[in-house]
Amino acid sequence: MSGTTKVFDSQNLTDQEIRNFAQQLAGDVPLVQKAPNVWLADLGGGQTVTLRSVSSSQATTAARWTIDLRGSAQLQQVNSAVKQFELKFR
Repeated sequence: MSGTTKVFDSQNLTDQEIRNFAQQLAGDVPLVQKAPNVWLADLGGGQTVTLRSVSSSQATTAARWTIDLRGSAQLQQVNSAVKQFELKFR
């Protein structure tokens, strides 16, 4: 895993609480199902929030949910090389 991925021990959080958190990150833009187990909010300007319950690293991280943040201007202010950040929830 890279430095742009954070895995949280979140067994006490329900699936709905994680979905609600992803929606909070997306603000007023609704998460729309794009594929089985994948929801996306397109915030415009290249910024997206993706919630998914599928991951190629699932066996390694034991994550049941991943939130991808792409194109965030706020993250790029911290580190201009960061284009994507992943939050994984066990």
